[in-house]
Amino acid sequence: MKKKILILSVSTFLALAIVGWYAFSHYYPRILDRSYGSTSPDIVKKDFRFDDVNDTHLTAAQKQGIKPVSSRDNLKTKHLTKIITCDKYKIGNLTHSVPYLTESSASLLKEIGVRFQQELKKQGIIKHRIIITSILRTREDISKLRKVNGNAAGNSAHQYATTFDITYVRYDRQSLFGKSTRNEQLANILGTIYLLTQNNVLT
Repeated sequence: MKKKILILSVSTFLALAIVGWYAFSHYYPRILDRSYGSTSPDIVKKDFRFDDVNDTHLTAAQKQGIKPVSSRDNLKTKHLTKIITCDKYKIGNLTHSVPYLTESSASLLKEIGVRFQQELKKQGIIKHRIIITSILRTREDISKLRKVNGNAAGNSAHQYATTFDITYVRYDRQSLFGKSTRNEQLANILGTIYLLTQNNVLT
């Protein structure tokens, strides 16, 4: 009888341990992320500031992208790549854009996500995903966005399916294992990769 009770107790303990570990690993990273809060641009290295360079992107977008479309109903996605959350990046709440890019831009996004995680692994930092906050905007999307954000560009590079926005103040924590870090350090790592892509030396 005692043996049966002991086996039952051990089984119960293991079951509770498994449930506890799942809950801990699933929710604890989100609690930590909330406690870290957002990163102020003032504490990101000056060389790695992410300025909005719409004019620079616009020139390239007009050469390489699609023709702007008036609304989502008129958007043809046959030759575009749908961008979905994966192990390299997370798609945020796209309130004023749709998740489509040209093939080359989709490949660039994936490469940035890969390089970001490679650098985290190299430094022994806990795995995080970058978060995408805006992708392709129709003219209707831009019009709606400008009503709530007066700084949004009217002639946006996002119209051409070549441009995407990556937030540098939030990251999606994926693990409990590794060296903990602050968001500003992650921003500077992302900034390094950004500068490499800007200088066309991402190899």
